[in-house]
Amino acid sequence: MKHDRQDKLDKLHEQNKNGGIARRDFIKFLGMAGPASALVLAAPSVAESAPAGLSEDEMVILSHLPDQQIGKKYPKGETINVGFLCALSGPDAGWGLPGITGNTIWIDAVNKTGGLLVGGKRYPLKMHAFDDEANAAKALQGARQLVLEHDVKFISAIGGDAANSTAPFLTKHKVVYASLVPTDCDPKKPYVVAGGDITPQCNMFNALIARMVLPSEKELGRPLKYALTTQDCIMSRQVGAWEIGAAKAMGFDIVYEEFFAVDQTDFAPVITAVMASKPDVISLCEAWPEYQTMMWEQLYLQGYKGVVVQNYADWETNLTKIPAEYAAAQFGIDSFPLMDDPWWGETSWQKSFTNVWNKRYGPGAPEDVKRRMTGIDWDHMIWLIPWCIGAQVAGKDTPGKWPSNDAVLAALRKLPSFPTILGPGHMSGKEMFGIDNMIEEPVPMCMFNLKAKDKRIVAHLNFEPWYANIKNVVLKAVRERGQMWDQR
Repeated sequence: MKHDRQDKLDKLHEQNKNGGIARRDFIKFLGMAGPASALVLAAPSVAESAPAGLSEDEMVILSHLPDQQIGKKYPKGETINVGFLCALSGPDAGWGLPGITGNTIWIDAVNKTGGLLVGGKRYPLKMHAFDDEANAAKALQGARQLVLEHDVKFISAIGGDAANSTAPFLTKHKVVYASLVPTDCDPKKPYVVAGGDITPQCNMFNALIARMVLPSEKELGRPLKYALTTQDCIMSRQVGAWEIGAAKAMGFDIVYEEFFAVDQTDFAPVITAVMASKPDVISLCEAWPEYQTMMWEQLYLQGYKGVVVQNYADWETNLTKIPAEYAAAQFGIDSFPLMDDPWWGETSWQKSFTNVWNKRYGPGAPEDVKRRMTGIDWDHMIWLIPWCIGAQVAGKDTPGKWPSNDAVLAALRKLPSFPTILGPGHMSGKEMFGIDNMIEEPVPMCMFNLKAKDKRIVAHLNFEPWYANIKNVVLKAVRERGQMWDQR
C-alpha cells in the first residue's frame, strides 16, 4: 500500500495534468501555517476623488505611497530623472525590455498628480532608457550617459556583470543602481540595491517546492537527485550557489552542476549531458529567457520525465515549442507571478495594474506590445516604488529640497515595513550579502497550470524563518563555491 504522502502526491500530479493545482490544495499539502502561509496583497480603499486624467486603477496603484495627497496643490520642483539600464535586445532582453512598461505606468500615474510629493513640493519623474545588451562595457557607457547627460538619481537594471562594471562610477556619483539580484549587493557598493524580484530566495524555494511534489527517499529507495545547468555568467554563478545550498539542505544529492557558454546555440548536448546524471529535478536556474525556451524544447524532445524548476519561465514562448501537457507533467516551477493571476483577487493592487497594462499595452491597445503581460512587466517597479517611498519619508527632513540617496536608503532601513507589489517588505540582507540593501518580501511560487496554459501561484512564502533553519548548510555551499560577498 502506498504511503499517505504518495497518495496525496499522485492526486496533486493528476490535478496539475488535468487543469492545475488549486492553491488551497497545495498549501494544505505543504502543511504551511503561521508566517509561511499564503498572503494576499489587497489594495487599500481609495477615498479621494481622482484628478482629471487619473483613473481609479491608477489611484489604487498610487496607494503604495504614504504621502502623495492626490488632488492637493503644492509648489512644483525640478524634474527628477531616473534611468533604465538593461538589455533591450539580445537573449537577456526578456529580463529587461518588458520592465519599461511597468516603470512607465508608475511614472505616468505619479505625474498625473503633478509629481511625487517630497518635502512640500511635487517633483515630476522622467525615465531615460539605455540598451546595455547585457554587456559590461556597454553598461558602463550607459551609466555615464544616464548620469552625465540626464542627471539620473536612480537606475533600474538587471545586474550581474553590469552591476560590477558600473559600481565604481555610480558610487562616486551616489546614484542608486537597482539590480534584480541581491547577490550583487556588497558593502563596497553602497548604492547597489536589490531584492525586488526575490532572487535568489525564489531559486532556493525551488528546492523546497520540488521536494514537496516528489516521492520521499524512502518511497524511492534512494536519495533524491538534483541537477543544475545555466549560462556561465556572474549572476548565474552567484545565484546557483545559493540554490545548490538550499537543495543540499532539503536533502538532495547534487548530481550535476555545470554552466554552458553564454554564446551557446545548440542546447541538445547541454540537455543530453544533464539528463545522463538521471536527476529527479533539473534546474534551469538563471537561464536567459531565450535560452530557457530552447532548453524546455530539448527536455521535451529527449523525454525527460522529472520535475523542472527555474527562476523565470516564459510560457507564452515556451508553448510554441512544447505541448502544454508536457509542461504540466513536469510541474514547471518558477516564481515570477503574473499580475492577472486570480490569486491576487478582483480588488487588489495587482488587478488594477493588470487593468492599466491591458488598456495601454494589451491586444489592440494604443501601445500594443504584441505579447501577453509577463512577470517582468512589474519586476523593475518593485524597487522604483520603494525608492519613491523612501524619498517621501526622507523629504520630511529636507523641506523644499530633494533628499540625497543616502537619506533615502537610510529612511527605508528605518521603516519596519513598506508596501511592495508582492506584499509587505523591509530592508535586510546584511547576513547574506554584507549590507542591508535588499528588500525582503513574501515569495510567490508558481507552477504551470494546464487549464490556464500559464503559470499560477500555488504558495506565497515567508523566506526568513525558513532560511534561519537551513542557513548553516546553505552558507557552507556558497562559500565552497567562492560566492559569498567577501570572497568575490
